[in-house]
Amino acid sequence: MKKLLTIITLLSSAVFANQEQNIPISEGQTLHQESCIACHIVPHDEAFYLRENRKVSSLIGLSTQIGRCAQNFSTGWFPDEEKAVVDYLNQHYYKFQTNNAFEPK
Repeated sequence: MKKLLTIITLLSSAVFANQEQNIPISEGQTLHQESCIACHIVPHDEAFYLRENRKVSSLIGLSTQIGRCAQNFSTGWFPDEEKAVVDYLNQHYYKFQTNNAFEPK
């Protein structure tokens, strides 16, 4: 019985530890600097995000693209970290209207 209780406690702890948390935008900036600049460095990283022919045209598109990059380049980001990067990029470059793109409908 003690073993079963221990197993249940450990599993419950793991579930609660993996729940999504809100991460500040400053963390999104840090994650961006650590993982994105290698590919998106041009004379100024702003030029990449603000170019006229950019592929991203909405907040959902931005979150989708961040998810693709995170997966393709094995960043190991959790969903809340991806959201922090999206929030950072949106606040500093894209300025799309926020509508809780990460909220389940």
